[in-house]
Amino acid sequence: MTLASDFKWTAKRAALNVLRHLPDRVALSIDYFRVFGRLPNLRTPRRFSEKMQHMKLAARDPTMPTIVDKICVKEFVRQTLGDEWLIPTIWHGDEVTEAILGEIPKPAVMKPNHSSAHVRFLSGETNLGEAARAANDWLTYDHHVLHREWAYGQIKRQILIEPLIANGGPLNDYKFWVFDGAVRFVQVDLERFQKHRRQFYNPQWERLDFALKYPSAPDDIPAPKHLSRMLAAAETLAAGFRFLRVDLYDTPDRPLFGELTLAPEAGLCRFSPDRIDLELGEAWSYPAASQGGGAQPVSFTMRAGT
Repeated sequence: MTLASDFKWTAKRAALNVLRHLPDRVALSIDYFRVFGRLPNLRTPRRFSEKMQHMKLAARDPTMPTIVDKICVKEFVRQTLGDEWLIPTIWHGDEVTEAILGEIPKPAVMKPNHSSAHVRFLSGETNLGEAARAANDWLTYDHHVLHREWAYGQIKRQILIEPLIANGGPLNDYKFWVFDGAVRFVQVDLERFQKHRRQFYNPQWERLDFALKYPSAPDDIPAPKHLSRMLAAAETLAAGFRFLRVDLYDTPDRPLFGELTLAPEAGLCRFSPDRIDLELGEAWSYPAASQGGGAQPVSFTMRAGT
C-alpha cells in the first residue's frame, strides 16, 4: 500500500470505531450530511440519494447478501446467464498465505468478497508476504458499518483470487444502472487505478451531460463491441429488483460479469449538476414510505406494482 492508501485505511478504521456505536438512522444521516452538506429527507425522500438511504434502512431481503458477495454471486450469474459470462475463480478461502500466493498462476487479481475499493494485482514482482498480510487485514474491515449497508454485514468474509483478464491493457468498466428492470444509463470507468475518468451514456450510446465523482472523459468513448448482449444481460440479472447496478467487462471474444451493486457510492451519489439526483429520484418507483416518519420494511426485490 502507498502512504496515501495507508492513511485512508487508518481514517476509515477510526470512523468505524465512532460509527459502530450510533443507531443506523443517526449514522446514516451524519454520513449523508458529510457528502451533501444537508440532512436527508427520510420521511418522504424524493432524491435518488435519499431513496438509497431509505433503502439501506428498510430493505432486508434475504437475496441481497448473496448478490453482493463476490463469490456467491457467481452461482446466481451461472444459473441466470451461463458459465461463459464468468471470470474463473483460481482460489478463495478464509485466510491466504504466502505459500498459497506462490502457487497462484500470475498475473492475477486478489480482492475481498465483502467490500469494495480493496484490490491487489499479483505478478512475478509482487511481495507475496506483504500481499497476504494486506489481504487478511481486509477481512477485519466491517464494510457494512461505515455506510450502513446491511447486506455486506451478512457475508461470510473471504479472499477471492481471479485471473487478470486485461493482459493487453486496462479494460473499461461498464456499469449498467437498471431501474425497475430497464437500463436507464451506462457508466463507463476508464483507467481506474491510474487517471480515473468517468462518462455516462444512454442505452442508445448517446453521451449524457452529467458527472459523478470523477472527471468526464474529454472524448467520446466508442460503444463496446457487445453492447446489445450486455444490455440484455444487465436487464436479465436485474429482473425483479427495484434498482441494481450491473458491472460488466467487454473482451474481444465476449462480455464478462464483474459484480452487482445495490447502492452505488453507498447511495451517496453527488451528481453534477445536482438536478440529476432529483430527476432520477422522481422518475424512480422505489417506495418512499412514511407513516410515522420511519423507514418501513420493504422487499427490495419486488418491483412496484408486483
